[in-house]
Amino acid sequence: MKTKNAAAASKLTDKYMVPVLRSSFCILEELSRSGALGLNEITVRTGISKSTVFRILTTLTQLGYIVRDGNRSYYIGQSMADLVRPQAKMEAIRRAAMPEMLQLRDKFGETVNLGYLELDKVTYAEVVPSEYALRLHEKPGATICLHASALGKAILAFSDEEYASSLIRGRELQMITRNTITDPEEFMAELKKVRDHGFAFDRGETSLLATCVAAPLLNAAGKAVAALSISGPTSRFNPRKDSEVVETLLKSVATISRQLRSPAHASLNGDAPKASRRRVG
Repeated sequence: MKTKNAAAASKLTDKYMVPVLRSSFCILEELSRSGALGLNEITVRTGISKSTVFRILTTLTQLGYIVRDGNRSYYIGQSMADLVRPQAKMEAIRRAAMPEMLQLRDKFGETVNLGYLELDKVTYAEVVPSEYALRLHEKPGATICLHASALGKAILAFSDEEYASSLIRGRELQMITRNTITDPEEFMAELKKVRDHGFAFDRGETSLLATCVAAPLLNAAGKAVAALSISGPTSRFNPRKDSEVVETLLKSVATISRQLRSPAHASLNGDAPKASRRRVG
């Protein structure tokens, strides 16, 4: 019965499928993966008829989403790139993360944060504040030092290793508190521990009064696109490696990561961007 129902649902879906639109996205995906390609190359790689490929490319070129160069090759233009700007990607991540963030806040009572790498800082994309009178939380759009935060450690540990090294080695790491790691080699060793365990701690490295634990949100390539953290006053919040807080956080990020790997979030699942290069206000 389930098989028949699935087949019927598939036929119903196919009934409303627009073939030329499907072909258009197939071409765009191929250009995104391969870079500039000629008409014949696109036809062979996609299996779409040459006449259909030509019409789609002509239309997208006239609309400015595809550019044709002097060698008669086609590549994705800036107008198409603008459609998947960093703000749009983070909004998709924020929407996927919000239900889990609310559950974590309700379960443990502490502030839950969603952050992403932007240049050499972590930017808060969303914050679900604790309902305690004494609480720690930033506002969305605020930034925090990469090397002193659990969010930063979680993201860097699961990012391109060469890029992570370039952000840490050869520069001065600011001492924010007496607990801040300021030695680049010591920090790189810390990132290895984070990779091994799957989560990161901020033990008073940003503020002596605050403790934070974070874990990365991973795309299909196993790279961090953002990270989720739980933070609270050290006097009240002190999670251990084997604590329920860490276990529950890891389950939450696994749930969100599975959602982010779905076809609906295809733009997050190519080669993970090393970092956002544009400032988001």
